[in-house]
Amino acid sequence: MSRFNATNKPVYVLGVSGKCNQGGGGGDAHHPAVALLKDGEIVAMASEERFVRVKYAIGFFPYHSAKFCLDTAGITLDEVDAIAWSNDPYKATDRWIDANHRIVKKMAYGFTRRLSNMKNGLEKGLSFFDLSLKPWQEEQNEKAGFRVKFNTNVDNKPFFCTDHHLSHAASAYYASGFEEATVVTWDGSGDGLSATISHGKNGQLTVLEERNDFSIGEFYWAIHKFLNLSDEGSLMGLAGYGKPQGTFNHIADSNTLSMDFSRISRPTVGFGLGYCKGLIEWLGNPRLEHDEIEERHKSIAADLQKLVEDFGFSYLKRAIEMTKCRNVAFAGGVALNATMNGKFARSGLVDNIFIQPEAGDAGGALGAAYMGYVKLGHELKPKEMPHAYWGIGYTDDEIETALDIVKVKYKKLSPGELTETVAEFLANQKIVGWFQGRSEWGPRALGSRSILGDPRDREMLYKVNAAVKYRDGWRPFAPSMLEEVADEYLENVVYSPFMIMTFPVREEKRHLIPAVVHVDGTTRPQMVRRSVNPLYYDMIKLFGEKTGVPIVMNTSFNLKGEPVVNSPRDAIRTFYSSGLDALAIGNFIIEK
Repeated sequence: MSRFNATNKPVYVLGVSGKCNQGGGGGDAHHPAVALLKDGEIVAMASEERFVRVKYAIGFFPYHSAKFCLDTAGITLDEVDAIAWSNDPYKATDRWIDANHRIVKKMAYGFTRRLSNMKNGLEKGLSFFDLSLKPWQEEQNEKAGFRVKFNTNVDNKPFFCTDHHLSHAASAYYASGFEEATVVTWDGSGDGLSATISHGKNGQLTVLEERNDFSIGEFYWAIHKFLNLSDEGSLMGLAGYGKPQGTFNHIADSNTLSMDFSRISRPTVGFGLGYCKGLIEWLGNPRLEHDEIEERHKSIAADLQKLVEDFGFSYLKRAIEMTKCRNVAFAGGVALNATMNGKFARSGLVDNIFIQPEAGDAGGALGAAYMGYVKLGHELKPKEMPHAYWGIGYTDDEIETALDIVKVKYKKLSPGELTETVAEFLANQKIVGWFQGRSEWGPRALGSRSILGDPRDREMLYKVNAAVKYRDGWRPFAPSMLEEVADEYLENVVYSPFMIMTFPVREEKRHLIPAVVHVDGTTRPQMVRRSVNPLYYDMIKLFGEKTGVPIVMNTSFNLKGEPVVNSPRDAIRTFYSSGLDALAIGNFIIEK
């Protein structure tokens, strides 16, 4: 029984990621998101960017995602038993002080931290105490967001500040289904750390190591900005076109996990580009937005990918040596590197690997919720996340109302007619928007908010990039395939439902699906089970019966620079703003 809840009513914990300014205004953290648990089970999860239609939603308080989660459960914020935040500003400040050896500030911090609960205006006091008050102010700011946005008092319920990397670790371990696991977290930086190793066993997480002496995440960000690519994920695609030249060998050693950032990623004051001027002196002029991609850019990307993998394997081996467990749960922004993940899975180093679909900062909301539930005094056992469809969904009546408002012509079909029609469209080289069910948790389109095409024609890749996504033609696309045919088309297969691992495509099959085979012969598949997404499965199966290839090309339903569509209105606008030929939205079909 919880020490905070002595009744038999359901226990609700709201997990939140991101930061806000006092009063619920903006902030400096990206990917604000919310996850809601009921008795330790996931009810709903969503990122704020989907609702506010701003990529990453930097500075937004996650009001809309929180309201959606509460509405899904049919409760108010007052009925939530605890709120858990995926940051711990107190630990972050402690680590900063320890790292900088500021003795006077240590003394001031120790003194004023004891006084911070007095809430008597100390934050407006002497500048001598600014550092010590900062974490308390951040905590109060986060509470203020809920107080202002929901017009209710949250001071009467537990508010847990959960260490950033512990939130990552919890999001991976408790969603893995592994009773025992080696848990690795790895990102740019969070609460003063860049990587951790933990041991999960019998529902308990024990942190074994914390690192802040290297950060592949920050390194990755710096090179992505230097090459002026639209997002960090595009670096993986570009790396396939280049050959490693040893560019970073003299500043990074994967064997010792050491890295020199002085010429890489620490921004010069006022420079504001995400990398320091020394990087230009070393690598030459950065690529400007409309510059052609040169061979040196491809080589830099290839070298970076190799560095990520070398460090990744070294750290993973270290983690497994510490825990003696070959079940691995992995989270943090670096865990979105599908190329590395696939090599982990095929390496023989691990028995099983789990990476939840929102491994980045937004996923911390789920981990914070898990830890909040544990901190309330409840037992929590890992349970495998069965799918990624935790976001908002719409009824046919709601969709039809949206269609009528914009006065578009549409047809209403039965589910069987819908899947047959879409399969036929795809077989005839049409590009189709697919808007069905609840939206996905995470950045990958997984057959809920997807753009679909025929993988048999290489030209489809260029067509979708140019006419729909408005991005570079070399950017690869991923396939959705029936789980049972994965081994027929791919090598060294493990089940991968979240499109978060790459696999080599069998050489004899590459010519059948050229639109989803990258230049290096790999692909990043979603393996579809009928029990998880029956409508999507049935459509792919029908496409296979028509073409002999039970695989479709799948990319996220959005335009360049925008979040994935969330509502019927978003889908309709994107449909008419792009080169899509048809839109399957609920049981309705729209054609141009």
